[in-house]
Amino acid sequence: MSPELNIAHNAALKASKSIEQMVFQNELLSVQKKLQNDYVQKTHDVSLNDLFFTLKRAYPEDVICLDETVLTDHTTAPRSWHLLPLDGATNLLYGIPHCAITILLCEQGNAKQVFVFHPFNGDIFTATHGKGAFFNKRRMRLDQVKEAKAAVVATNLPGDEKLTAAHGLALRTINKEVADCRILGCPSLDLAWVAAGKLDAYWQLNLSATAIRAGQLMITEAGGQCLDFNLNNKSLSSNQVIAGNLKLSAHLGRLIKPTFSA
Repeated sequence: MSPELNIAHNAALKASKSIEQMVFQNELLSVQKKLQNDYVQKTHDVSLNDLFFTLKRAYPEDVICLDETVLTDHTTAPRSWHLLPLDGATNLLYGIPHCAITILLCEQGNAKQVFVFHPFNGDIFTATHGKGAFFNKRRMRLDQVKEAKAAVVATNLPGDEKLTAAHGLALRTINKEVADCRILGCPSLDLAWVAAGKLDAYWQLNLSATAIRAGQLMITEAGGQCLDFNLNNKSLSSNQVIAGNLKLSAHLGRLIKPTFSA
């Protein structure tokens, strides 16, 4: 790994230990009690604290952001780090071990390196622009011949009631065309799983900018593509993602487009 990814790894390990400690301290509490204690927000904050100060000590001149919100005193620099300290927060609340820490490094506004870490099993997903994508140090390459009927496709709810009906209609349409659909609750990890071949495709709208850019980098470096619902390469501006191999992502796009164009 590059020096930057090694620092990201160190930061993620520290944050992971803090998350594990919060889980251990609260594992006997009911979901209602966790909500009353602000468990998810506190866990998010301790993870963010570890990530922020580890990166700041290593690269004091860089800008550090929580997603797109600047946290450092200086707001401009050639490089910026974008953090998702706890993706999959609802899973954490209910004790479902499907969460991720995502660290994205941008240079001149372009995504250059990404580090996604599973805090409960230690899985590492990385990608560097022009140098490939890796899962636990093994090169990731998407299966380019996977057909829709053999594909397992994931999505997540859009988090906006106005979009729920259209999302449900698109989900029913896709479910008729693929082997199975899954709603797993952690976009950045789900996208990393597509790059690693654990899932065959992923689609969603209303993601965070960091999740989109991190996913785009990882998927494209693994030989796939990310499209918006109009089958263009405008996922970031449209806040829409269809990720997978070249053939499958285009096929899903043709199924989804009519629902959201209506």
